Amino acid sequence: MGRFAFSGSFDHSLDGKGRVIIPSSYRDSLGEDFTITINPNKTAVAIYPKEIWDVQLERLSHINPMDKIGLKYERYLMSVSFSGNSMDAQGRVLIPAKLRAKLGLTRDIVFVGLNNYIEIWDAQTYAQMEAQTEEEFDDIADYVYKTYPV
Repeated sequence: MGRFAFSGSFDHSLDGKGRVIIPSSYRDSLGEDFTITINPNKTAVAIYPKEIWDVQLERLSHINPMDKIGLKYERYLMSVSFSGNSMDAQGRVLIPAKLRAKLGLTRDIVFVGLNNYIEIWDAQTYAQMEAQTEEEFDDIADYVYKTYPV
């Protein structure tokens, strides 16, 4: 999994059909078989390379069929996950209409590299979240360094 490490943010726009050009710096690591879904916080689209998505599927495979809560999670996640995607010759990908509507994506979007996967945010929503994070950054950094020591 060491070939990933998506980073940076890029302003882009959706075309009228809901397609977007994947930033060139993400294309090689993303590969030609990826899953488009919702991020863990249900705030943005997430695009997972096949190898990373396969880890998520392995986790789901351990849910007991009698576990109603586990099945709710699996059912929801799988209903908003679209596997087997690839880019066209121009590096474009279609963001499924269900995800665009659910997340309120407008024309203006922001790609954010999140190490093992990519997020796509509505630009206005991302700007608000980024401003709040900047205000709280010292406390957030303290939390991360205490919770996840090296």
